[in-house]
Amino acid sequence: MSETYWKLETFENALRKTARGAEIADTVGAHIEEILYLVNHNRRVAVTWQRHHGPAFVIAIRDSLHNPDMPIPKTVNGVSLEQLLLHTADALQRTGSSALRQMIAERSLQVLSWARECTSVNTLFEEFDTVAP
Repeated sequence: MSETYWKLETFENALRKTARGAEIADTVGAHIEEILYLVNHNRRVAVTWQRHHGPAFVIAIRDSLHNPDMPIPKTVNGVSLEQLLLHTADALQRTGSSALRQMIAERSLQVLSWARECTSVNTLFEEFDTVAP
């Protein structure tokens, strides 16, 4: 099993512990193959992901799964989590399928809100149960 899939599987298992988290996992699951393909094979998306330290944020989130109160960094090497999310969403919307573009349009404000407000994976998962689907 590759490191990327291990990271995703760990996060998905944690998400599926709540009803709202399971819905989010299903939504991401419907698009994850396309997202991973674009991150790994589309120059625009790959450069955006790397330039905004996407892998470092993923590792930090994975590490906080093992310690749910460990803070999720708001910045990595001068790049904010919000910048990563905004720029990556833009690149995915410019290159992705219409279904992926629609999902990003529908979910991006909530994801940005979570990025701003949640300080750890623990607080992120708590938010899943307080927000209506």
